[in-house]
Amino acid sequence: MNYVSGCLSIVIALFISSTGAEDVVYGQVGGTVTLPKLKWGSEKVTVQWYFGMDQKSLIFRNAQGRETIVSVQPVSPLLAGKNLNLNCDVKEIFEGTQRRWLSPQKQDLNKDKRAQIGNNGGLTVMNVTGQDNGEWTCVVTYQGREAYANTPVTVIDLSPAHPQPIYTSVSSLSLLHLPCFFSIPLPLSWSDSQEKSIQGGRWTFTPSPAAGSLTGVVQTLVNLSPGPPLAWVTNQKRGLDVSALQRKNLNLSLSKKGVTEGDRGDYTCAVEFQRDDTLKREMRVEVLQVFTSPGPVAFLGQEVNLTCTLGQPLTSDLEVKWIPPHHSSLLPLDSSPHPTLLTIPEATYGNGGRWRCELWRNKTKLTSVEITLKIERVPMDVWLLVTICAAAVIFILLLILTVILIRRHRQRVMMPRRGKRRFCNCQE
Repeated sequence: MNYVSGCLSIVIALFISSTGAEDVVYGQVGGTVTLPKLKWGSEKVTVQWYFGMDQKSLIFRNAQGRETIVSVQPVSPLLAGKNLNLNCDVKEIFEGTQRRWLSPQKQDLNKDKRAQIGNNGGLTVMNVTGQDNGEWTCVVTYQGREAYANTPVTVIDLSPAHPQPIYTSVSSLSLLHLPCFFSIPLPLSWSDSQEKSIQGGRWTFTPSPAAGSLTGVVQTLVNLSPGPPLAWVTNQKRGLDVSALQRKNLNLSLSKKGVTEGDRGDYTCAVEFQRDDTLKREMRVEVLQVFTSPGPVAFLGQEVNLTCTLGQPLTSDLEVKWIPPHHSSLLPLDSSPHPTLLTIPEATYGNGGRWRCELWRNKTKLTSVEITLKIERVPMDVWLLVTICAAAVIFILLLILTVILIRRHRQRVMMPRRGKRRFCNCQE
């Protein structure tokens, strides 16, 4: 297991009050500690604290007050997926002292399944993510008083993965954007050596069964050359835009203008570092498509089917809404959800025009796609062709019938007639 360790040191201030009683105050090394004082009846006094047997002057407070600057040594940046190890080091533990840890979101780590807290107050967090980036706090409690020891933790991670697929639609104007960038500004010390740290990377694509191509075959779209400088090497001619890397350093996002059903599938952005460490982000792309049967041009009176699909059955949380032309014979449509297959029994001129299919999840429209349906009269040449074909069929049928009748007639004529039997009466 890989760990990145950090140590928080706690110092103890032992002081004696005017009554001679001893008390204990915990504080972080390099941080601020508040020592109790009695009420003198006026703030316009000078107070001086001494430390140790040698009576070393520790704090001097005049009537105008004092200022402290707090400095905490940060933990070295670490990659997401690593394990974080922090120690809350108390030089001397008095009976009744308790320690606990707070995450950057101020949540108690005792309730985090990834966290392991040792008897000595040490903290181990397994498999950190970008959400663990921030200030971690060790809380030391003694006799109702709390001391806070803070340390910043920097977790280098890619942008959060999409909880849902990326939805787009088939269109030459549609823009497919695949985000992949670092979730936080990179630390200066790490950024200076980034080209030495990054060993490479790539975008890969695995088509879905609805893509109409080789299912399950992983395709490498682009490779990241470590340089210097960092640069993309394109492997697939799919109209990919990789200029984000040049516009903004270490923005690994891709985009593509003009979406087809072949873009359906799973995309993976991977960045490789030294020691075989890799950061990955996966995202699924769903493409909405609409098509008509028998085609985008239909004739008056013809049955027309319009299909709106993702290439696979919709999940229970998705639904489609049809927006037909204003003069369509199907208006008004029933309340949603609408069927993915819409049938026009007999096409009219009112059914011609722009049909739009929208994909919704609850009250959120995810994407939409449009198609233009054209309704025409059956052209004269088509009617003529139909008439000629019908006449030819009738002629052939009559010809076949005539041949059959002639053959039967000939068979009857050529059939030999049976003669009458004659009997001979012979007389002697």
